[in-house]
Amino acid sequence: MSDPDYTIPVSQSNEFHSHSAKIEYGYRILNAGDLIGNRYRIVKELGSGGFATTYLAVDEQSQSQLTCVVKQLQPRFNSPAIWESAKERFATEAVVLQWLGNHDRIPQLLAHFEENQQFYLIQEFIEGEEFEQEIHRLQLSEFDLIHFLCDVLEILNFVHHQGVIHRDIKPSNLIRRRSDQKIVLIDFGAVKEIGTLAFDLDRETIQTQIIGTPGYMPPEQHNGKPSYASDIYALGKTAIFALTGRSPLEWEDTEAEDLESWQKRLNKVSPQLIGILNRMICAKVSERYQNTTELLEALKPLLLVETIIEDKYQLISYLGGKRGIYSYVAKDLQQSPQPLYILNLLKLQKIESETLENAFRHLKQELGHLAKLNNLDRIPKTKEYFISQENIYLIQEYIEGESLETIINREFNLNEEEIIDLLENIGEILRDIHKHKIIHANLQPSSLIKRSSDGKIVLIDFGVIQEITNYLPDAKTGYLPPEQIAGRPIISSDIYALGMTAIYALTGIKPEKLAKNPNTGEVIWQQKTRVSSELSKILNKMVRLDKQQRYQSIEQVLKSLKKLRFKSKIKPWHKYVIIFISLTTLTFFSRYFWLQYQAILLFKQADLELQYQRYEQAIEYYDRGIQKVSGKINLFQGAWLRKAQALSHLKRYDEMLQICQQGLHKTNNVYFWNCQGLALEGLERYEEAIASYNEAIKLKPDFFVPLNNRGEVYTRLGKLDNAIADFEAAIKLGEAESYVPWNNLGKIYFQQQKYEQAINAYQQAISVKEDYLPALIGLGNAQKALRRYSEALLAYNQAIEVNSDSYEAWFGKGLTEEALQQYREAVQAYERAIVLKPNWQIGIDALERVEQKLDY
Repeated sequence: MSDPDYTIPVSQSNEFHSHSAKIEYGYRILNAGDLIGNRYRIVKELGSGGFATTYLAVDEQSQSQLTCVVKQLQPRFNSPAIWESAKERFATEAVVLQWLGNHDRIPQLLAHFEENQQFYLIQEFIEGEEFEQEIHRLQLSEFDLIHFLCDVLEILNFVHHQGVIHRDIKPSNLIRRRSDQKIVLIDFGAVKEIGTLAFDLDRETIQTQIIGTPGYMPPEQHNGKPSYASDIYALGKTAIFALTGRSPLEWEDTEAEDLESWQKRLNKVSPQLIGILNRMICAKVSERYQNTTELLEALKPLLLVETIIEDKYQLISYLGGKRGIYSYVAKDLQQSPQPLYILNLLKLQKIESETLENAFRHLKQELGHLAKLNNLDRIPKTKEYFISQENIYLIQEYIEGESLETIINREFNLNEEEIIDLLENIGEILRDIHKHKIIHANLQPSSLIKRSSDGKIVLIDFGVIQEITNYLPDAKTGYLPPEQIAGRPIISSDIYALGMTAIYALTGIKPEKLAKNPNTGEVIWQQKTRVSSELSKILNKMVRLDKQQRYQSIEQVLKSLKKLRFKSKIKPWHKYVIIFISLTTLTFFSRYFWLQYQAILLFKQADLELQYQRYEQAIEYYDRGIQKVSGKINLFQGAWLRKAQALSHLKRYDEMLQICQQGLHKTNNVYFWNCQGLALEGLERYEEAIASYNEAIKLKPDFFVPLNNRGEVYTRLGKLDNAIADFEAAIKLGEAESYVPWNNLGKIYFQQQKYEQAINAYQQAISVKEDYLPALIGLGNAQKALRRYSEALLAYNQAIEVNSDSYEAWFGKGLTEEALQQYREAVQAYERAIVLKPNWQIGIDALERVEQKLDY
């Protein structure tokens, strides 16, 4: 067994040890050739964990000399008083295993017996490969992972219906059977528990220990209360291992700023599957899938990807679905070239021929009404619709873009200017729809697509289509006003939904999770974001529960937004002062020097904005200054480079690259080569970035910065020896500023699990710059990895003194306090991290995990 079994004492126990050459804690060690049960000859040991040792054996009494598996439990009993209890449990669990063995993909229990106070299980031998070893050879694709999950869930569904929780699902407990390539589930946790029995002398009760494996075991199981959802959590962690090749513990040991990188590494995995995996591994049981059936239903639409409907439409990718409607990108195989469409699969709640025909007629009628909108270019056109295999299919125009839901999830939240743009954008199309007396009735972030071609919002998924499936609207989402929940939507119902969408985009908090005023029931959201009082008033009026107090038309909303825009464009008084001074000064300076003077003032203002991390404003001032001097790069190289720096902070690497290349066009300058390297690195064009850094190094061999930057690219490419050589060279060239390359060396050593060397590198960085935050956090991480928790706490506390707004430092402190079982201090640290980085799921999960520990 590759993963170590894990025990957590529930209570203290006194163990009685007996020693002999072959006996350890009452446990007999078997060797090749030993015979047990008068028929099972040991061949070799297969693996050993904290609870049992597994052997390959031959049944000498079978005609075919059957190969089988012997599982020898490892009891560490501390009192003869519990022997009878252990025998009873062993007999009971053996009956359970015998029953579970009726499933084709759970090993059959061939025999069980007790011999010389040792417990033995004889099980069917499964010839195949451990899933863990399979993944070390080759990680799974999304397609293969979905089928793997369904494969395992089919077994788990059977197991859970027998009232059994596996409790130790992990890659090494899954075997790919060689004969049919099916997954087989082995090593149930309940049997292992027998080996943990101990007598609590103080309470005079028999106690057991927690069964499970670190990283795969959820919080509730850690606290002794496993549920069916605990197996789903462990399967989710196993799935992430299957996609990435890295175990959960490796991800937990990653430095704080990279904790979410398992998702970032999955470029070819759909957001729908990532969403399913995230729900599987939620720390809170209530937010997880509660049973295998629910999870299988979520996976089922993904199984259709790559299938062909009616010999015409091949499904390319799954876009998502809910309550009877599943949407896919499909290509038409009968046209050349093969155009893309949106294929909506409508699943009826009741599938009867009469119901299906009625639904089809209803769809035809409703699409007839929607045909009034065919002249609107922001409503998808319907190509065709048909019935096939008890489903209704609706084929619509494909809109290239991304949903507002995806945008919000990526950017966390939008600012006030973006929200006003969004409201006007959606308001314009709603106005056209409402003119035809049509209500969208399903407006929410997932039904709003930002079109790639022009940035306009396109409305999809009209509510009337949802009605056809006979599923009621989901009132729990928070986007439906009272009258719509009651089945009587009106024009202002869309306004309510739009207002809630805007609030979600501002706060990053879904409507159903917003607090409610206990007296009025209205949502409380203003303290979750910063907006002007004028916009706050508009949004509050849009989301009034009382439809009479709400805006009655979208035109009224647009007028209020127009007034708000007019107010925001009024320039503050100090701009007029600048104009006055400018007019006066013009009389003393020639135009040429005056423009330069203006540019310098603008550049100084830009530098201040850059210093205060207001990057958009900084870029605006740099642009204005550059325009004043007609783009003369030679005179103002610093301004160009600092503009590139601001663009880098905003991750606008394409624009940054243009700036750097314009600079190189004018002057062969080391700083512009370095600038170009940084931009290319941001664009993940790593080989080109290295070439740029090479040019910079040729121009100025004693300049340590491009050497350090090239080392960072080598690190990204996994060429760690090259990276280390560059960092060491950079350190020698720039000893006075060597804290950055020292820190980079520390990160490499940490990644290689060379924690002592990492600690030394981080300490060197701190000796050069004692308040260098990344090195202080890295030092804490390395010391934590070596379980030097007191030293780790000291490093994190120093980091917090340097910058009390560092969520990474607070999070590292929380992990360390948790490891020390100082749960209240851990809660405080995690809460601070979440305040500094709202909606950070890693931090939220950690907080919930520790709060559950406090509850026990």
